[in-house]
Amino acid sequence: MEEPSITPIPVERIAPSPRNPRQSLEHLDELAESIQVYGLLQPIVVREIGDGRFEVVAGHRRLASVQSLGWSLVPAIVRSADEGDAYLLALIENLQRNDLSPREEAEALEVLVRERGMSTRQVAEAVKRSASYVSRRLRVFEDPVLAPLVLQDALSVSVAEELLPLAASRKRALAQQAAEEGWDRPQVRLAAGGQVSDSEIRHAALARRARELRMALREKLPGSLTDAERRELRLLFRDLAILAKAPLEDRPIVIPPIPVARAADG
Repeated sequence: MEEPSITPIPVERIAPSPRNPRQSLEHLDELAESIQVYGLLQPIVVREIGDGRFEVVAGHRRLASVQSLGWSLVPAIVRSADEGDAYLLALIENLQRNDLSPREEAEALEVLVRERGMSTRQVAEAVKRSASYVSRRLRVFEDPVLAPLVLQDALSVSVAEELLPLAASRKRALAQQAAEEGWDRPQVRLAAGGQVSDSEIRHAALARRARELRMALREKLPGSLTDAERRELRLLFRDLAILAKAPLEDRPIVIPPIPVARAADG
């Protein structure tokens, strides 16, 4: 299959799609900063709408970010698609990513399965996921006990999946407790009577600490950071950058040691 060609297109000629599956464009500052440092690693996808103008099929956040940076041209792949096909492509492209909100993911899956009549296996192949992944997601979003908590961000989808096999009364009790106490997936699995490996516990603990750090940083004003906090954050960003660039292999990542501050001679 021939690789699609990438064409630089004037930003001023590109309009967002009125049917963008992504309901909100969050964290644009972070994406814009990444693009400024590393460039646009993935071109946007557009379709021609006449008079030399284009409409975004996939990449609304990327387009908004380069606009904020003042770019006049943006790399794009031009697809031949009518409005219906463009919406389908946008749904699939967004589902292939991991940063949709639960509500956006639920609505996108519902359109593909209910409106477009795609089977679970067809959706899974389109979004590059397993059929069991898509099936579990659909069951969570259709569950009268779990769906409201997930859509309110009280429970993560992965946590809710652990509760799917339970009877309604027990499911309701555990789901409410998990939401109130902020349980992670291993905690829910243990409460539901399942087995949890040491590796899963360690990974869940790391995810929980990362989430707590993100929430703490959102409450911080840049001017309130101490020199020590800024230094630790710089070291953290360095370590995260090393991890992000590392190959996906089962071997330890070598991170340089933290330099120890030395007292001035005197």
